[in-house]
Amino acid sequence: MALVSGNVIGNLSGKLGNLSARTVNGQTILAARPSSFNASQEPASLEVRYKFAVTANFAKNVLSLSSLEEIWKKTKESGISVFNAIFKSNFAYSSTEKPTEQNIITPGGFALPATAAAVDLDKITASLSALNTTAIFGADEVNLSANALVVFSNPTVPTDPAFQVVALSKEVSNFNFTQNYSLQMDFNIVQVNIASKYQDSTLLLAVATKDAAGKVVQYSSTYSKTTA
Repeated sequence: MALVSGNVIGNLSGKLGNLSARTVNGQTILAARPSSFNASQEPASLEVRYKFAVTANFAKNVLSLSSLEEIWKKTKESGISVFNAIFKSNFAYSSTEKPTEQNIITPGGFALPATAAAVDLDKITASLSALNTTAIFGADEVNLSANALVVFSNPTVPTDPAFQVVALSKEVSNFNFTQNYSLQMDFNIVQVNIASKYQDSTLLLAVATKDAAGKVVQYSSTYSKTTA
């Protein structure tokens, strides 16, 4: 394995002849590829590979929401990527078939007082009790970012993917932290089409407070709910 610093050859990723390349924290890592590889078909090895694929899919969707990416970037350990931080925190909770109700989209945070959360064919809804009942907010916290992942599973057509993930976000300006709030996040046409193909869903929801410049100040833990 070799490390290449700087940008003389740019940020590389993928295969280069008999080498593989990836870029981590500005360093390009070159490693020799094995001449041949036979993946083990033992049940334990298969389980790890399936969970790996499920968790990687989940982490990619968490990263697709900018507020969640900012949260994980602020809290991750030094020396690892944001993707790897999300992956590391979620691998144990994933099943071999799909992300579960135990997966998380935020690394801790204040308790989210959500009730009556539901996933419909075209939207998600949730009732939020006044947030100041679970956390203390400063004068600089003026906006709210709601973020959600919906894991759809149990397809009506067996040949469809075992699960698909929909990522949603909503920004609320001048949020009142002392009042109850009815949250609604609408699906786009692609997401509506995905929702129509599955019988079960798991909602993972979190919020973040933001200052006037749009920077995350605090964030909630993950609220989750499965419906069948």
